[in-house]
Amino acid sequence: MNRATPSYPLEIDPLASPRAVEILDRCRDVFVAKGFEGASMKDLAQAADMSAGNFYRYFRSKDAIIEAMVAHDLTEVDAAMRTIMDAPDPREMLLAVLAQRIDDVACRSDGAIWAEIEAAAIRRPAVRESLERLEATIARSFTRVFARITGLPEDEAQAKFKAHAQLLIVVVKGVTVQMGRGHEAAADHSELRRIVLRTVRQLLDDVAASSRDPSV
Repeated sequence: MNRATPSYPLEIDPLASPRAVEILDRCRDVFVAKGFEGASMKDLAQAADMSAGNFYRYFRSKDAIIEAMVAHDLTEVDAAMRTIMDAPDPREMLLAVLAQRIDDVACRSDGAIWAEIEAAAIRRPAVRESLERLEATIARSFTRVFARITGLPEDEAQAKFKAHAQLLIVVVKGVTVQMGRGHEAAADHSELRRIVLRTVRQLLDDVAASSRDPSV
């Protein structure tokens, strides 16, 4: 996956340095605790145990931090999609990856941070653009998986299953943000997980059926 050139000037590439990735993790914790609007650059620098001047060498603004988070998450998406595409049964591997995603959200602050980013995107164009790039990349990845499942050429799958990919994004994003609003009880998490995976299975069944019958 080709990384987009950051729209902000940096002295240090925020994804090339292990220290920068550590800083991003600490920024996530601050955003979860104080909210995107409530967290100041000073708060973020202190959480990273850095002076403001040194912190700005990595990130010039909160928007830049979000852009770096999105870029970092895209590398994880790329790795997951490669695993799915290389699997003997990409359909079942996609379901397994999504199930793991739901479990990770339940155990970590992923849901909370993405709920904050979604809220920030309403008010901040730079954040909204980062999210749109992320979702467009994920949608293309899903349609490549659909092409692998159905045996269709990728360009045909892109056209035929665009809505399916968009729906899958809505489902995954919805469960991520929902869990970010608070810790789900174990029983609630189990039921939500079951329903989401059943919904995804039905969507993949529809993809397979569409490839066999053009009228579906």
